[in-house]
Amino acid sequence: MNNDENTPNPNRDLVHNESVTNEFSPVLEIIKQGKNRAYQAVNVALIDTYWQVGHYLSIKAAEAGWGKGVVKELAAWLSHNSPDLKGFSAQNLWRMKQFYEIYHKDEKLSALLRVLSWTHHCILLAQCKTDQERYFYAHLSVKSGLSSRELENQIKRGIFERTMMADQKLSPVVRELPRTHNTIILSR
Repeated sequence: MNNDENTPNPNRDLVHNESVTNEFSPVLEIIKQGKNRAYQAVNVALIDTYWQVGHYLSIKAAEAGWGKGVVKELAAWLSHNSPDLKGFSAQNLWRMKQFYEIYHKDEKLSALLRVLSWTHHCILLAQCKTDQERYFYAHLSVKSGLSSRELENQIKRGIFERTMMADQKLSPVVRELPRTHNTIILSR
């Protein structure tokens, strides 16, 4: 067997070899970036699918009187006809309808829809009381890269309410100044 430097040696300690790390690190970074892009593409497709299902259910509810009973039947039918299909329970189907109905008229939120995960959306739908609050937390999640757990913590801490109360204490002139969410300080 050739002991040439170019021949890989499985016994060599690759973890602590700085020159190997410098050579191999770019490959790891390429892989991580590719996985991240794949995750983002899957998320966009998933959100688009949920949007379209929600749109369909919204139309059927308005035009054909579909209610929770029909949606429950739909969930059972989907499960029977495609047993490997996950995430389409009656409760989740109803959330998709709610997702569409809340966001379809709001241009500000529509730009953020595809960036956030479905878990983020479920948290926003369940825990935010107003469109303004939903937008605030959606924007904060995107700008700050909040995980769903961090988003829940920010909502529990009342960051939106505290920010709104702080705004009320400001003079009217200062409140009219352009604001960016970069000025929000998160309490983590």
